[in-house]
Amino acid sequence: MMRTSRWFLTVIPVLLVLGISLPTLFAREVGQTVIMHDAINHDFYAAGQTVHLFGPVNGDAVVAGQHVTIDGQVRDDVLAAGELVTINGAVQDDVRAAGRIVQINNAVGDHLLAAGEKVTLNASASVGSWAWMAGQQVEIFGRIGHDLSAAGETVIIAGEIKGDVEVTAEHVRILDDAVLHGRLNVQSPNPPDIAEGATIDGNIKHSPMPEIDHPPMLQAVLFVMLMVTLSLIVTGIVYYLLFPRFSVTSARHIGQVPLASLGLGFAVLILTPVVILILFSLGVSFLLGILLAAAYLLMVVFGGLTGVVYVSDVVLRRLFKKESAGKGVVVLALVGAFIVLGLVQLIPLLGSLVVLLLMVMGIGALKYQFWQQYRAV
Repeated sequence: MMRTSRWFLTVIPVLLVLGISLPTLFAREVGQTVIMHDAINHDFYAAGQTVHLFGPVNGDAVVAGQHVTIDGQVRDDVLAAGELVTINGAVQDDVRAAGRIVQINNAVGDHLLAAGEKVTLNASASVGSWAWMAGQQVEIFGRIGHDLSAAGETVIIAGEIKGDVEVTAEHVRILDDAVLHGRLNVQSPNPPDIAEGATIDGNIKHSPMPEIDHPPMLQAVLFVMLMVTLSLIVTGIVYYLLFPRFSVTSARHIGQVPLASLGLGFAVLILTPVVILILFSLGVSFLLGILLAAAYLLMVVFGGLTGVVYVSDVVLRRLFKKESAGKGVVVLALVGAFIVLGLVQLIPLLGSLVVLLLMVMGIGALKYQFWQQYRAV
């Protein structure tokens, strides 16, 4: 049984879409609340304020929301993003999860990648292969079948790790119950706190971190940058999966009407803040100004995403020599486009100008598509 209401999309940090393989979309749901009690016999995609899967999923589960909970078993991969992400069901393949709080409470068949403010692998959980975990506080109480890489302000290990352990953190604690069958390499300004009852079969190496001015502030800035970038990646994927035709049609206006897209984009980018300031200066129009400011921010974000969709669409059409490709291929192309544009931004001045121009044209193309649909009504 499923309950949906007005459209509401909350996507917070998320790591972890890099390298994911998404097959053709079979089902997607969006709403303020998405609840699935019955078994899902295909891949499942959902976005909402609350997403709760009680029944098993016989495919991939791709979910984003403020509160995300997966209680049922998942046959393939899990990609989850939210403020609170809780995975109680067993996952037979990979898990990629990101959020403010991420909790893994059951078996993960293959790899685990998780990032957030607090990331926990509980004692009831296990990972079949390697695990990569990052957050302000990282806790490992369960079992990991291969290597562990962990990074954060505080990393606590009290579980069993079959392979080597690489930790980069300000504080590292190895508790009595910890059993490490491989080496322990710690990079930290402080020596690791290793309890007497802990078992470490391999060598222990501690390397001090290079001194950096105001490390907590630097860590906060880097964390925010990472979360914003990953939020945009996940938002872009969900945007395409929910509105595949609209997103691609809007993006293609960049190539079809480049001057109109550029002109409209600059007009929206420059004139809208002026209108917002005028509305704020008029007491009776203050609320309208707030609403317009919110709409402006959304237009900027989705205009930038439209530019990314355009880059991926151009590449796919040249590779496949046809107008459309499978949704899984498009998602991978989107991730690739984000990576390429991130690398382009590393070019001094020119890179930032190219990305800004693409965003402006994306805003204009999106506005042009809205106008086209308005005229067709």
